[in-house]
Amino acid sequence: MTRPPSDGAALAALLAAPVAHTGPQAGPAILVLPAPDLTDTALPGGGAASNAATSRRLLALLMPAARAVLRRPRVRQLALRVLKRFPALYARAYRMLLQGGAAAEGNGSGNNSAPARLSARGAAVHRALLALEAKPDARAPAPGRRRRLAFVCPMPPQRTGIATYAVDLLPELARDFDIELVVDQEAVQLPPALAGLPVRQSAWFAEHGGEYDQVLYQFGNSPFHSHMFALLGRHPGVVVLHDFFLGGALLHAQASGALPQAWTRALLHAHGYAAVRASEAGAGTAEVHKAWPANLGVLETATRVIVHSQHARRLAADWYGAAAAQRIDLAPLPRTAPPPADRRAARAALGIADDVFLVCSFGFVAPNKLTHELLQAWLASTLGNKPGCALVLVGANHDSPYGARVEEIVRGAGPQANIRIAGWCDDAVYHAYLQAADVGVQLRTNAHGESSAAVLDCLNHGLPTIANANGSMAELPDGAFWRLPDAFAEAELGAALESLYADPARRRALGERAGDVIAAGFRPAHCAAVYRATLDRAAADDAARQAAWRAALAQIRPPGQPAGQDALLHLAAQLAHAPTAPLPALRRQLLVDVSSWADGGDPPDDVRRLLLALLQPAHGLLRVEPVACRREDGVPAWRYARNAAGRLLGLGWGRQDEPLADFAPGDVFLAPDALAPAIRDAADAGILAGWRAAGILVNLRLGAAQPDHAAATAPLLRALAPHADRWLCPSEAIAQQLAREIA
Repeated sequence: MTRPPSDGAALAALLAAPVAHTGPQAGPAILVLPAPDLTDTALPGGGAASNAATSRRLLALLMPAARAVLRRPRVRQLALRVLKRFPALYARAYRMLLQGGAAAEGNGSGNNSAPARLSARGAAVHRALLALEAKPDARAPAPGRRRRLAFVCPMPPQRTGIATYAVDLLPELARDFDIELVVDQEAVQLPPALAGLPVRQSAWFAEHGGEYDQVLYQFGNSPFHSHMFALLGRHPGVVVLHDFFLGGALLHAQASGALPQAWTRALLHAHGYAAVRASEAGAGTAEVHKAWPANLGVLETATRVIVHSQHARRLAADWYGAAAAQRIDLAPLPRTAPPPADRRAARAALGIADDVFLVCSFGFVAPNKLTHELLQAWLASTLGNKPGCALVLVGANHDSPYGARVEEIVRGAGPQANIRIAGWCDDAVYHAYLQAADVGVQLRTNAHGESSAAVLDCLNHGLPTIANANGSMAELPDGAFWRLPDAFAEAELGAALESLYADPARRRALGERAGDVIAAGFRPAHCAAVYRATLDRAAADDAARQAAWRAALAQIRPPGQPAGQDALLHLAAQLAHAPTAPLPALRRQLLVDVSSWADGGDPPDDVRRLLLALLQPAHGLLRVEPVACRREDGVPAWRYARNAAGRLLGLGWGRQDEPLADFAPGDVFLAPDALAPAIRDAADAGILAGWRAAGILVNLRLGAAQPDHAAATAPLLRALAPHADRWLCPSEAIAQQLAREIA
């Protein structure tokens, strides 16, 4: 018997640690686990709860108008431009939008429909089984037959680089697949080479997505992709993840009403209650969605994932473990060969003299592009006051105090500094600057798994480029650009600019090497080859899964008849965590029983302290989930106790649905009160034994208020003993007495 640490992270590690049984007759492990001490900072605040009613009334009045704005891109951009000029107002609006989409529309815990009777993974399997039942004679595509591929992606004229990316890639993919485009926009403008591709709207695809051989999603972190989360849940497919962090798209889906609770549910699923609470507390910063990727649901639902950098793959392993990275393939961010350079014509079109030394930085002006640092380095260098030297920011300015400061720096520098913000440019103007420039500067900080298209554009055009080694830019080959340290000094950037200004031969050598690097590994054909391999692997996995499920269906299907609903539900529950399941669990759960107070009341103080300690830190090891047992159709059923957790933590998220809990191999169960009726029922029904047989670790705890295990409780303890991997006791004395009673 040992005494473990009592802080939240140590508790989670202890509860998840495997138990080494010494033999077939060995009993459960017994540990002393005192209730943890909590500081005031670990306790939930009451501000959110006390103001919840007022906030909800105000939201009810404002949300319809806000959602109408969010669903219209041009109006949304104008509103953001105004709001970001007033940080306090922006923070207030941001908080309201965050809360406005968080409330559930009803509690489905009492509903006996298929989704309510199955966990999330079981419901996904059930949908797949229904699809197989609808196509009992369907087979995999015959060898040599071109697969019908749904390509879900924003397309031109949408102002997103992913639309341009798609146009570059599609001709290569069309060599091997019959492609149909799936969009959520009124108009699509395609080049002549792609004009023959069918275009489907997302609402149509939601109903007909099962008709395709495969689906390919292009996910980015912007409102252009908000509709894709629901489509992916309904029709899983290969996901190309352009941004590892997806909070921007999820927040828009939630706040606009397109997908209520999208952000809150994704945050909870990926990072737990601590992240949800921190999100509510930090809503006033208007940057809360940048703290967590919130993309675990996408990674789990995708049949496979493609990213464009090792940095993005490492982020998956860092956040969710090595298993997440194993399902991710790496494809280069493609760049088509540029047209022959005509520097003189480009400069003439832009109104730039031939003898000007032109430095350009491409892409949106934003804090993560280190624009302030570039401006300061330029002004501190000799180029900032040298006639014939110019700096142009080729992109839209940030509509925020950061962007206002950029404009202030430019004005303060005066005309002799020759700095200009070009603003948003169409493709023709953008490429003219790439041809006209002498040097490109592409800086970045706090990369979140995205790959810089702008730096690749510079290299693709043979433009000598200065960049710092942040995120994916650190993976580019040596010699392709002037590499600054990730955290560089302004003097280092200024020295690089001055060196390239003074050394035309160095500029030519850098440009030639850059063009060779892009031509060797970043053409669309290279990217499409990875796509084909990934799609092939996903198709093979899907064929194997369907074959296994068809065999399982044959076992429950009466001769000449479809399988009955109850039989399908039971089979879906069985298959949910089989090796062929479509939703591999990438994070283990620590499921904590709160049945005795889930529907009202307060937990005992020692249980409250234990649960708060577990819920406070965002454990990388486990996602902590309170669960409650309720009898449904006469059988104990465990559901996520989200409303009880919300009360305990003071969350202002309204009443939540409580879906059936997923208990997967590798998960951990904790009963803070081993003698509670729910635990006795679970033992009597064989649930605890079934969990242990499935690889779920069962921890039973004796509370501090338990009796001294007199003769009346001894039989119950002995009956529960075979169902526990580990017993947790509040004191050494109780641990010793328990050991005697269950021996």
